[in-house]
Amino acid sequence: MKRNLDLIRNMLLLIEANDKPSGMDSSAFTGLNPDSDIIDYHLYLLADSGYIDYLEVNTIGHFYPQIIVNWMTNAGCDYLDAVRSASIWETTKDKLSAVGGQASLDIVKAVAEHLALSVLGI
Repeated sequence: MKRNLDLIRNMLLLIEANDKPSGMDSSAFTGLNPDSDIIDYHLYLLADSGYIDYLEVNTIGHFYPQIIVNWMTNAGCDYLDAVRSASIWETTKDKLSAVGGQASLDIVKAVAEHLALSVLGI
């Protein structure tokens, strides 16, 4: 399954918007993508990257472990702050298209931060 950078950003925005994200499972994200396997995979990626604190539950009938979000970590907040602006996000994706549209989350964040610094004149 291919990582969807837009979905990762939108999931973090949704977690942040929830005043009490503790207990958010894949059903909280179905408005972003109705395929539960895709949501589960991307929750796993957020957990694996250290962007969320979570509880992992293995259940019968699910390929991916069920991730229950406790909260967004500082690393998750930093990534989201870098990609939050819609204009910076779109420009970041345009820049990434030069390398096939995909990159590590660290590179995505670095590109977005570089763009933000340029906007600030730094």
